[in-house]
Amino acid sequence: MNQPAGWYPDPGDPSLVRYWDGTGWSPRTAPKFSTPPPPPRRPQPTEKQAKNSKLIMAGLAVLGVVGLVVAVAVGGANSDEDGSTTVAAPSTTSARATATSTTRSAAQIQASEQAAAAAASRAAAAAAAEAERKNPAAYEQLNTRDFALIARDSAAAQGRKIVLYGYVSQFDSATGTNQFRASVDSQPLGSWYEYDHNVVIKASDRGLVANVVEDDLITMWVEVDEPLTYDTTLGGSTTVPSFRLNMIQVAGSK
Repeated sequence: MNQPAGWYPDPGDPSLVRYWDGTGWSPRTAPKFSTPPPPPRRPQPTEKQAKNSKLIMAGLAVLGVVGLVVAVAVGGANSDEDGSTTVAAPSTTSARATATSTTRSAAQIQASEQAAAAAASRAAAAAAAEAERKNPAAYEQLNTRDFALIARDSAAAQGRKIVLYGYVSQFDSATGTNQFRASVDSQPLGSWYEYDHNVVIKASDRGLVANVVEDDLITMWVEVDEPLTYDTTLGGSTTVPSFRLNMIQVAGSK
């Protein structure tokens, strides 16, 4: 029966009416032709009860909000325990320190690059100079007069590259193992006794003069160096031109 709540003929007693509450028959009955009593009404709450009910509802709402906050907090704590990490924003001081560190690092890198470039430039210049020292074409062939000017004031010509001819006049324990005395000129002469310029030849590498001995006839590629003073066997001293030896060729012996 899909009827709204109300009084209907009693299905069990035609002389009665029974109250249908909308879902089923109630035990309340009445004579069929009498006015049935109204359905029971729910008691209305008093003003105090209504006020208390509102307070209770408000309290429940507050409890619900508190519960939600607690749940969120617990959930956040659990997330932290599960390995989540909150990264704090870098402070201004830390940012400045990082910027300063970066600036210093860039300056250091630049300085290192400049030093490396300078070292490479020096190495290239040294290699070029060494190649020039080993190149016979880089040396001047002077006439005897021009060489006489250098022999008189070798300091003024220091660094010039020239070719010398002559013979070894002294190479012993007194001169040492990497230098010797020679009688030379800037041109090859007919006889050894014609070489009359007394000079000192200095070899930076002992290997250059390892096979050179006294009385050897030689051709040398040298650089003019400062004058050198040494003691003579007669008890005095003398100052002579000196030359740095870069290449030497032995042509025989006098």
